[in-house]
Amino acid sequence: MSEDTKKDVEFGKEPTGDNKKKIAIIGGIVAAVVVVLFIIVSLIGGAYKSPIKNYFNGLQKCNSKTYLKAFPEFMRESLEDKYDDEYLEEKKENLEDTYGDKIKYSYKVIDKTKLTKDEIKDSKKALEKLYEDEKIKLTAGYQVCVKVTIKGSEKKGTSYDTFYVYKINGKWVTIPSSIY
Repeated sequence: MSEDTKKDVEFGKEPTGDNKKKIAIIGGIVAAVVVVLFIIVSLIGGAYKSPIKNYFNGLQKCNSKTYLKAFPEFMRESLEDKYDDEYLEEKKENLEDTYGDKIKYSYKVIDKTKLTKDEIKDSKKALEKLYEDEKIKLTAGYQVCVKVTIKGSEKKGTSYDTFYVYKINGKWVTIPSSIY
């Protein structure tokens, strides 16, 4: 081993000068790669759940702006008259008649099934027929089974709902079943 190599590989000694800089740079690069991987996994892993989250957050808060984020942007204008804050308040009041005050929604994804290419193709055709002027790029989809619990001051109830979530124009959304 040459003198230069021995100097670079002396274990048990504090790194000096250029070696400290090299170690700091390598450590920074490793940390950056870990952060980027974490972000990518977070975005890819559960992104399909975001429309379901928006749906229930909007219902909970009686906030139509949040609620409508669950749906594709090209649909929102046609849905905003029907699903306004007043509609969501009425829905909550109806639930209060059954469950009591202080309505709380909770949900849990029980199962998801990836839609086949044919199912995605059929959904895209149906949307393009309804929204002829829109450019619709539908690239993925899931059938998602959700356990929904509604709890009020007097009682609670549980049901199972199915959501169809799609990646349309790069964003995960759901489609109201009433449009088909």
